[in-house]
This record gives sequence, C-alpha cells and structure tokens, in this order.
Amino acid sequence: MTREEQKKFKEIKKYLEEKSKCVAKEYGLKKKDYIFYTTKSKMFYSVLLNMVENRLSISFYAKPFWLDDILWDVLGDSENKKQPVSLRGVGAYTINALIKKNSVEIYDLESVDKIVESVFGEFQNFVDTFCEKSFLEEIHNITYQRDVITTILLIQNKEYEKAQEFVNEKCIDSFQIGEKNFSQLASEYIGNI
Repeated sequence: MTREEQKKFKEIKKYLEEKSKCVAKEYGLKKKDYIFYTTKSKMFYSVLLNMVENRLSISFYAKPFWLDDILWDVLGDSENKKQPVSLRGVGAYTINALIKKNSVEIYDLESVDKIVESVFGEFQNFVDTFCEKSFLEEIHNITYQRDVITTILLIQNKEYEKAQEFVNEKCIDSFQIGEKNFSQLASEYIGNI
C-alpha cells in the first residue's frame, strides 16, 4: 500500500469514528472503549465497527444479563454485577455472544455517511427485534466460548446434573482463575448449589 493510500484510509477511519459517535448518539447508544451499546429488557446489545485498510467489519453482539451474572458467580466475582453495565461489553471476564457479522469496503468519505446510517439503523432494528427467545434460538450458532455458554445455559435452566456431566466431560480452559480452569470452577459452583 502506498503512503498516499495509507493517508487516505487513515483519514477515512478518523471520519468513520467521528460519524459513528454522532449517529450512535442520535440512536441513544452509549460508547465505551471500542463498542457502542445499549440495554433493553435485561439484554445487553453492542456493535463493534473495526476498520482495517479499506475493509470495515461490523459485528452485532447480544446476550441476556444472566449469562454474565452466572459466569461471574462461577468465577467467584459476583461483585461485577454492581459495576457499570458497560463492563458486559468490554470486560475481560464476560461472554462475547457474536450474533451477526458483516463487512463492507470503503473507498471514500462520501460512502461513510451512508454506511454508518445504515449500520446504526440496522442495529436499532436488531435491538428492537432480537430478544432472549431469539438468543436461545441462535445459541447453537455461537462458536466462540460455546462450552462455557452451554454450561451456563444448563445452570440457568437448573439442569445441574447435566451441567456437572458436561464440565466433567470437557476441559474448558477459558477463564483461568489461579490454578483452576472454568471446568473446575463450574464443578465447584454446581456442587455448592
């Protein structure tokens, strides 16, 4: 890539960030670090816009509050429930439930306005129509942190015996706390219910 192209994409990226903040505000979204987010009916929704060179990737995330709440209980960090809601989107010990991903190419400033308006309009529609029931229907399509999510769902549904069998069968290394991995922490948590 030439210096001229690098300069152009840097300018587009800067304009994209400014335009995104402005449009997100119109939709009543909040911004924390790299995400825009909102909540509705005990659901957390976020959108991530990530531009590399001329390619903008757009990711929509959604999850019920109980997903992180149970995770934090299992990890022995229930105090996180009292933290600002934005922690559910940017915290290291949270579930990342990617529901929808898309990408577009951007070559000029003029196309940024149209793309940003479209993305946030689509995100608002997503927030308005995607609920806990939708999440439960989509859960099998979520690949990242799948075993953790499965364990938490079994706990949420009070299927403790199945949850115990599942964590015994799997070695879920996610969310290591000290010497213990998620499987060990979940097993202890289930044993104390």
